Amino acid sequence: MPVIDAGVLPLIAAGLSLALCLFLTPLAKFVGLMDQPSRRKLHANPVPLVGGPAIFFTLAGMMLIIAPDVSMVRPLLLACSLMFVTGLIDDRQRLSPRLRLILQAIACCIMIFGGGVVLTDFGSILWNGVFSLAWFSVPVTIFAAIGLINAFNMVDGMDGLSSAIFMTACAAMAWLAFLSGHIVNSALLLAAFGAVLGYFLLNARLPWNRRARVFLGDSGSIFLGLFLAWQFVELSSGERRSFQPMTAVWLIAIPLLDTTRLMGQRWRRGGSAFKADQFHLHHAFLKAGFSVQQTWMAIICMVTCTTAIGLAGHIFGWSEYLMFYTFIAFSVVYVRLMNHCWSDGRFLGRSLASDTIV
Repeated sequence: MPVIDAGVLPLIAAGLSLALCLFLTPLAKFVGLMDQPSRRKLHANPVPLVGGPAIFFTLAGMMLIIAPDVSMVRPLLLACSLMFVTGLIDDRQRLSPRLRLILQAIACCIMIFGGGVVLTDFGSILWNGVFSLAWFSVPVTIFAAIGLINAFNMVDGMDGLSSAIFMTACAAMAWLAFLSGHIVNSALLLAAFGAVLGYFLLNARLPWNRRARVFLGDSGSIFLGLFLAWQFVELSSGERRSFQPMTAVWLIAIPLLDTTRLMGQRWRRGGSAFKADQFHLHHAFLKAGFSVQQTWMAIICMVTCTTAIGLAGHIFGWSEYLMFYTFIAFSVVYVRLMNHCWSDGRFLGRSLASDTIV
């Protein structure tokens, strides 16, 4: 692997991604790759869906620079390409949930059988012995990866939110991978951090952006979800793992819990688990009268806190079963609070607006 300074790598990726976003914007308007306003969306004007293509082509190029041995990155690039194309088609004409799941499962199989990346155990979450998955390794890995892909896709509902969550997880994993000697993984994560940063500069509500100038689209969200899943599984499995599985869970606790709660709620109501609605965590903040900036800051603070818990557990060597039972307790509190929020019509002491967010 070429020696690239850790500080320069994400900056190069950010510059390329930013330039591609700007370059692809007029093309997206020409071909109609736009996110159109609707009653359930926050934007009032069509927005170019160029974030996904810009990040994908940037990261794909960086993969070949970081690991010129193509055979090393071929499975990862193939799986990411499948998710990118799937999302790109879905952005133009909606695919059925079943077809999306099948294609996601195929990408996960590429990860497992092509890349040899599989979750072998859950660590010592119940007792001092390792909770081995044995014959269930493959189905559990597919289930976990698909869950993360869709969790990241569903959290992409507000300017700057999904990209900030992704960058937080990438930064934490890159540091842990570097400490454990997984230099290539660390470099890939830094490249991904930079690629998403370039998009973030045009998507988030920053001083130079009154509103988002570009969107990620499904082409970006599900491919980045797969990339995260790949890195989480690879770095938390095997004898040379960088961190334990429960550390990974804490790094993505908020999107994981929000998605799991919503999917369970939709199933209980007899609807599709993948049908969009307005019952996400960020919708609760917005309906309670918080601004987009306040909502973004509050959720990112929550994500930062759960990430800090995961890192602290790794650094100080907290037992895995302590991390597990603490997460279960946190999950119960989170789910109960959110369920009460929507049933009582109040969130953080404020009444929720009954009208649809526009």
